[in-house]
Amino acid sequence: MNDPGFAARAFGYLEKFPAVRILVVGDIMLDEYIWGSVKRISPEAPVPVVAVTKDTRALGGAGNVAVNLSGLAAKAELAGLIGDDSAGREILRILAKHRIGASGIVAGRNRPTTTKTRVIAHHQQVVRVDREEKEPPDGRARDALRSRVRKAIRRVDGVILSDYRKGALSRELVEDVVHDAKRNGAFVAVDPKRTDVSFYRGCTLITPNKQEAEAALGGRELPGDREILEGEKALLRASGAKAILITRGEEGMSLVERGRNASFHIPAKARQVFDVTGAGDTVIGTLAAAMGAGAPLRDAALLANIAAGVVVGEVGTAPITIGKLADALRLEEREREAAREGRKVSRPPGR
Repeated sequence: MNDPGFAARAFGYLEKFPAVRILVVGDIMLDEYIWGSVKRISPEAPVPVVAVTKDTRALGGAGNVAVNLSGLAAKAELAGLIGDDSAGREILRILAKHRIGASGIVAGRNRPTTTKTRVIAHHQQVVRVDREEKEPPDGRARDALRSRVRKAIRRVDGVILSDYRKGALSRELVEDVVHDAKRNGAFVAVDPKRTDVSFYRGCTLITPNKQEAEAALGGRELPGDREILEGEKALLRASGAKAILITRGEEGMSLVERGRNASFHIPAKARQVFDVTGAGDTVIGTLAAAMGAGAPLRDAALLANIAAGVVVGEVGTAPITIGKLADALRLEEREREAAREGRKVSRPPGR
């Protein structure tokens, strides 16, 4: 963090987070984690036998984005599809626990709640089991979702489209969101999974990871900063967005805004990576909270990069919290001051 004034601005944004209102629209999932240890191989097949010690459940997909926003003290409202089943009821319970609004959620009888079960032993994922329906919802559920989303947009500062291609987002719904958000002075940030970025035409910001950006560019590789810049410009043209933020893993993030000729590159912050699960949800949630608090895109991206560095140092879908982010900001500032004075600051493990 070379900008000496960033920390002061960042803490100013954090103070405004409780007043920020964000609507998250997209594919809602239940993440199940089965934790245990492996001491032997099964006699039935060459696979490990996991002795289960505990199991936990958390929101995934768009739900995890909303949890990150809630952790940052922002007011989050969630819209999407769940099934009329035990997993769907568990999702509603978790939302209530985190004080996340659920007025935009539609429960359908003809599709299950998307559920991903991960078996983890010794901090390593052994296997994942998915239960889902990827086909678009029936007309009744689709119309109900559009109606609830259009109503919710009237009272928010911004909208996040969290697209995992599980059927919640239709082209018509995206067009509604972009149109209504512009009319209400709200931004639209997109975490994409489609190769056709024109699907999100007119949005404010799109945040693909490097692999998603390459796929959206027809398989064109983006090995370095120059290629990243050219790729981002192509994505801007194709999507009509105001900005593209490509997350590049250990290489950090690169932001290009319409009207600027250069890419704003941000080095990665994590010193040790345990699990990248949910990191994209943390990035877009922090971006949206910061934008809602009045941060320009570059400051929002810097803050999101710090948040991502925190969560990838933890195992599982670990959402960011305002406390963790504030601690990371203080550490960043101490390191900047120490570097200026020729000293070193010890980081906690994983950071």
